[in-house]
Amino acid sequence: MRAKRTSSRSMAAALLALAGAAGAASCSGEKGQLMVVFQTDMSLPKDIDTIRVEATLEGAIVYDETFERLGSEASIRLPATLGFLTPDDPSQALRVRVIASRGGKEGVRVLREVLTTVPEGRTATLHMPIQFLCDGSADVERDEQGNVVRDAQGNVLVKNSCPEGQSCVAGECKPREIDSRDLPEFEVQAVFGGGGESDGLCFDTVRCFSSATSAQVDLARYEANPDDCVATAPSGDVNVALLTQGGGICGESACYVPLDAESEAGFRVEEGNVLRLPTAVCKQAKDGKLAGIAIAIAGENAGESAGQSAGTCRTKGTDLPTCGPWSALAGGQYTGPDAAAPIPVAVAQVHPVSLRVTAGGVAWISGTTFDEAGMARDDGELKTAPQGGGEPLVLGAAQASPRDLVVDEARQVVFWTNAADGTLRAAPLAGGEPRVLLADLKQPEGLSLSGDALAWTELWGGGVFRATLSGEGAEVALGTPEDLAQPGSAYASPYRVASAGDVVCWTYQGTLGRPDGAVACRVRGETLTVAAEQLTPRELALDVDGQGNAAAVYWASFEGGSVFRADLSGEAVGEPEEIASDQGQLNGIAVDAEHVYWTRRDEGTVVRMPKDGGAPEVLASQQARPGDVAVDATTVYWINEGSPDLEDGTPVKDGAVLKLAK
Repeated sequence: MRAKRTSSRSMAAALLALAGAAGAASCSGEKGQLMVVFQTDMSLPKDIDTIRVEATLEGAIVYDETFERLGSEASIRLPATLGFLTPDDPSQALRVRVIASRGGKEGVRVLREVLTTVPEGRTATLHMPIQFLCDGSADVERDEQGNVVRDAQGNVLVKNSCPEGQSCVAGECKPREIDSRDLPEFEVQAVFGGGGESDGLCFDTVRCFSSATSAQVDLARYEANPDDCVATAPSGDVNVALLTQGGGICGESACYVPLDAESEAGFRVEEGNVLRLPTAVCKQAKDGKLAGIAIAIAGENAGESAGQSAGTCRTKGTDLPTCGPWSALAGGQYTGPDAAAPIPVAVAQVHPVSLRVTAGGVAWISGTTFDEAGMARDDGELKTAPQGGGEPLVLGAAQASPRDLVVDEARQVVFWTNAADGTLRAAPLAGGEPRVLLADLKQPEGLSLSGDALAWTELWGGGVFRATLSGEGAEVALGTPEDLAQPGSAYASPYRVASAGDVVCWTYQGTLGRPDGAVACRVRGETLTVAAEQLTPRELALDVDGQGNAAAVYWASFEGGSVFRADLSGEAVGEPEEIASDQGQLNGIAVDAEHVYWTRRDEGTVVRMPKDGGAPEVLASQQARPGDVAVDATTVYWINEGSPDLEDGTPVKDGAVLKLAK
């Protein structure tokens, strides 16, 4: 049997050579051909950056190649095709597996597997799309110690989430065996946007859904019959996309996964304007993973007035691939986020309240909602995503009003405080069951990590504590807490805490409307009041030198509208210095080598100013109640808490995690 690629300028030259090498397998002549088509509804390399294609004939490997750096100039472009010629014995079973990963070969996300035969006397099409709804359908095999298991050739072993003999299709486990007699004839135009292998049209997702209306699936109908997933469609031809939390193709305020029309794995419009959807759509909506669906009017000329090629917003089917840096097609254009504007890391969040950025990604808390009696529900979540964005991974679900978090990359653990149930918890970054480290705390609030020392505040109890960590991953443990607060302190409600080296600083937010807040620090084993008579100081940040020592502490007055600084580099703590005033409701603060950053909840802005003085500069405006802010070497990150809940307590779910290049 031989494997061959169709002639196409859209494919990387490396694949030509690799497919040719695969063609060294035996064959009896070109009696027929199976053309496998690879396409995706996700964004590359944000959602997936590596694809491995493996084919075996009666168990013997006839093709096995890995393609990395998807979305870059040097990698393959999609759609891509791979042809298999009829073997000497046409009844022999051909198994094709497509494994999609993010963050390298070990970050397996999607597995699609088909068992079929190669037809005689014709060329058939086998679509093997890499689908968002199947994200999480596979994982790497691990041994008892958690190490990745590999085969003799060094490839990671992949486990299927579906039962034996099945594979994920549109989020559901379906039989992997397909009768090649049922496959359609291969037509180039039906794969490459109506044209040749490089000049066809592509679907410009963001622009085509720019005027879309959002809708919800009928969950009541789905709960009555889990095989029935529908929504209501408007009259006329439409395009439909899933509204995700970060997966798929993102604009400035929403992320879309476009569905193929009249497809079993996409959507169908039935009599009575009933929009039929895969059942996995309703399941994800019910589980809170989807924000809803977007519905846009489709047509051959839709989008033409905005400068697009005619037809790029026509009804999307399997014949109209998405535009993007990964696209093999020259027809149409790709509308991506404006690099000069804030770019979403995650959208459709519920009142995010805390944010941390590490080399491994971005972690945040998606906040708690409240019932009709005003009581917090146990629905807070700890989430993480790569810095470039993507569908978030939930590290801790059903949490009781989580308030603050820290990420320990060395131990591969995330820690957080739960205010409602008085616990301090931990979970492995790779995923796993959350664990209670401490209980019976008096409304734990702020959290900070420096080396092996974890520090936290208790809002009601008035205490500030530090304890030493040991172990890692699921085995992490916490030593005996040390109380850092001054005995008999006159200050109340310790809120946020920051630490570096042996220095720990925290704010006492005090009473709303009264200047009875304070800032305190533990320096060289002594607890000192850095500033008193503060008006609701909440957020604070440490300026850390090259040796990891705290050089200064900065804090923001939520009600007072001022930013302050105190020097920590000398023998004595410096006097508080007001460096900015009249800044409204300050809701977050961060520091880097040159600037101090803050957010204004009232004005909806993200602001910075030089540490050595100067005028404040607005980096982003029109933000929805911006809150916590963080920085790394190149980028500013912040959370938007989003709109207030509706009158009945239903969250609007328009919070977001955003980033902007410095």
